[in-house]
Formats: sequence, structure tokens, C-alpha cells
Amino acid sequence: MLLYTMNGASLSFEQDNQEKLNKYKKSPPHPSYIAGFIDGDGCIFIRKIIDGYQSGFVLTQCRTNILQIIRYHFGGSITSSVNRNNKIINIMDNNNDYYHKYNIRNQYNLTIRSNEYQVLLQYLYNSFIIKQQQFECLYNFNKLTNLSNKVEEKEELYSICVNCNKTCEIDINNLLRLNIEYISGLFDAEGCIFIDKKLTDVCISIAQKNHPLILYEIQKYVGIGAVYQYKYEIFKKSDCLKFIQLIKPFTIVKLNQILAFETFLQTDDIIVKEQMYRICNEEKHKIENFSELNHNENGKDGYQKMIQLKELKKKVCEQILMKEVYKQKSENMMGENNHNFGKKFSEEHKKKMSDSIRDAKNGVSDDIIIKVRQMIQEGYKNIEIQKLLELPRHTLTRIKTGIIVCRNEEKQERHTSKKEDINISKRKIQPDEIIFVILKYIENWKPMQILDYLHEERIKKNIPNTITIDIIKNIKRNIKNNKNVLYDCEVTPEKYNYYIKLINKYKEII
Repeated sequence: MLLYTMNGASLSFEQDNQEKLNKYKKSPPHPSYIAGFIDGDGCIFIRKIIDGYQSGFVLTQCRTNILQIIRYHFGGSITSSVNRNNKIINIMDNNNDYYHKYNIRNQYNLTIRSNEYQVLLQYLYNSFIIKQQQFECLYNFNKLTNLSNKVEEKEELYSICVNCNKTCEIDINNLLRLNIEYISGLFDAEGCIFIDKKLTDVCISIAQKNHPLILYEIQKYVGIGAVYQYKYEIFKKSDCLKFIQLIKPFTIVKLNQILAFETFLQTDDIIVKEQMYRICNEEKHKIENFSELNHNENGKDGYQKMIQLKELKKKVCEQILMKEVYKQKSENMMGENNHNFGKKFSEEHKKKMSDSIRDAKNGVSDDIIIKVRQMIQEGYKNIEIQKLLELPRHTLTRIKTGIIVCRNEEKQERHTSKKEDINISKRKIQPDEIIFVILKYIENWKPMQILDYLHEERIKKNIPNTITIDIIKNIKRNIKNNKNVLYDCEVTPEKYNYYIKLINKYKEII
């Protein structure tokens, strides 16, 4: 299928989509634009499922350009919602292209669920007008995701969100957020450009049957057009041009239409008018067949960069903190010898300096290493040792596996792949907790039961709750797909052998 730009150049859907994506690669569309688009053609949902709840955003469109742009920056998956029971009518036009104004076009959904929507939640804060209540429900629901014993609060937010999706009124205070970016997003979702066959009558309209109040506010904001029942309409050609000039910098889905319509309004050449009329009709009625439905791991470069940037920021903050600790240790180490700092250190001073630097680098002394080993022999759990000795998890793991040893001992060389290191650094669940999850799957526990139990245990030990239902389910999924959920470098050989036995036992059951 070919589209036509206002200068007559032909573009395929893929080329046109890529052109629009390239425009927004450096930064996403304005938050008010996205909010306006979701208010028109989107849904904010909280649903009940067997093991708990599902929540997120769904954006629906016949064109995937806007969906690909938002996925690029905020993640999510694009799926098809075409109704295959409906017969699509195609009529061959004079250029051997199939399109017809009564075509039932393919529809595509971009779904952004709880494992990815945190970035979008922050970006769209205080941007919605129509679906503000649903957004607030989702925003507060996200805060409860990793908390146990919050059943009543989750149920209340679920009920409010469901009721608001059925019927709700606009809070008049939200109307103060109306701007041209929001209007552009709503126009891309619910707007229409009309040119009659005689090329004499024209109209721009935005429909909003459930919330006509927003249409009156748009009319007041732009100062042109009028509201008739459930439509905001502009008939005067000069007013149409004014409206186009306002929304053109922000429009995405209907950009080709408004550019063609603008040319139509500014020319008296009948041939050019007919060409622009054709472009508008084809843009509205041709069917896009999106071929990348099974490649949703791709196309998220901006989102992945954002996540990597957050992780990098976290690591930099940790390094700054460690440098402050090292600086303090260095100052304490210098002590009363500060006045002799410019002189040559004795061998004894050099040894003390070397030992202190080593302790600062590892974050532990020989005494701590010996204490950790003793507590392991006494049966203390990893989480308990971390809390009592105030040790980072990775430090405890390295002591247990022999990577960090006392000064008079030889370091055990262990080699892990870069992928393993990355997976371990990103993990939000402890190795002992992973083993517990597998054990409970063998005992036929439900994922929500496992999550609640782990959350209660962490609360008792005053440990942050970073485990989510997705983490619990992913362990099960990875085992089925023969992927590692635990590495031998993380635990003692005895514990790793126990883990392998549990894996084999669980595979026999499933």
C-alpha cells in the first residue's frame, strides 16, 4: 500500500511510520498530546485475574505510527485486534491500489503493563482531563504493587477504575490543563477532516459523545468553530486554516491529512485540489498491515536507554557514597601522622596503608569475613547476615563463594559471563528466596501466596519489598524454558546442588 505526501511523492506505510518515528527519537511527544490521545482512543485499566490483578494502559489505532513512537520511549507490546468475522471490502481504484471508504480497517493495540509503565506514569502526571480519575487509580495502585496485606486498598482502586471506565464526569479543575498539545492528541484520536465530492464544502470536527463538555472548552480555547450535539465543528475555510496552523506542529496520526487539507484550502488549481482530496481519503480509509506484531522486544530503544540511565545514576550515587566512606577511612588512617605525610612511610605504615585500601575496596575487613563464615556455619540465612552486619548482598555472595578472602588466604578465581553479571546486578530477589519459590511451586502454591509470604518475611526483617508478582511468575516461566534462575557463583556448592535437585523435581511435575 502506498501513501502520498502533499508534494505527490509516494511512501509505503513502513516508510511513513519510520519517518515519523525518526522525528520523535530524540524526545517523546508532549505529555499533554499523549494524554489527549489516550483520553480519545485509549484505556487506563485495572483488571482482576486468577492470581491478583493486571493494570496498565491500552492505546488503540488503525495506524501504528503513534503506537511505535510511544513504544520506543515507554515500552509495551503492539498487538492486533482485527475482527476477522467482518468482511473487508476492497475496490480497485484507477491506480490499481485497493481502498474503499467503507473498509473495516485493521486495529492495533499498544499495551503497557505494570512491568514497564512506571516511566509513562511519571511522564503523564497532571496531564489528563477526561481520564484523570482512572490515572490516579493506576498511579496509586502502582505504589501498592510490592506491598502485602493491601487487598482492601487494591480492591477499592480496582472498583473505582472500573466504574470510571463505565461512566464518569470531568472534574472542571482538570479543564485548566487544556492546551494546544492536548487538543492535537484528541484530534489525532477523535478528529476528522471532510471534503465533499464537489470540492466545495469542507469541515474539521472532533467527536466526543460521552464528554461533550470538553468540546465547549476547546471551542472557547481556540475561539473558532461551534459545538453541535456531540461534535466540535469548523466549516469556515479561513478558520480551518487557523486550526491547522495551531495543531500542525504536534499532530502525528493525521499529519498527512492536515498537510494535504492545508494545500487544498490554499489553492484554486482544480487538479491540485483533486489530488489533495484523494490523499485525504486514502489516508482515512486505506488498510495498514503491520508486520512486526511478533517483534515487540525490538523498537524500545528510547525506553531501554532510560532504564539504563536510571541504573547508571543509581550506581554513580553508590560509588559517590563509597568514595565518601573511603575518604573518611583514609583520614582516620592518617591520624596523628598527618604532619609527616610528605615523608617516606615506613614499611609498617605501607602495610597498614595497603591493608586499609584493600578493606575499603572490598568493603569488609578480615574480622567481618571470619564472622560471616561463622554465621553461615551456625545456620544464619543470607538476609539475616546482611541485616546484622550491614553488608551489601553482592559482598556477602563474594565472601561465601571465595571471591573475597582474608589477607593471608588465596583468592578463589571464579569466572562469570557478562550476561550473568548483568542478570545478578538487576535481580531484586535473593538466592535463598528463589530456592524458596521453586520449593513452593513444587508444593503447588499459587504465585500470590508465595508473594504474600515473602513480603511478610521481609517486613519482619525490615527489608525493602522489591519482589513483584511478575518476578515470581518469571521464575516459573524461565524454568519451563530451561533458563537459569540461579547461578553457581551466587551460592555455596551444596546449596547450588540442592537448587539443581529442586529444578529437576519440578520439571518432573510439570
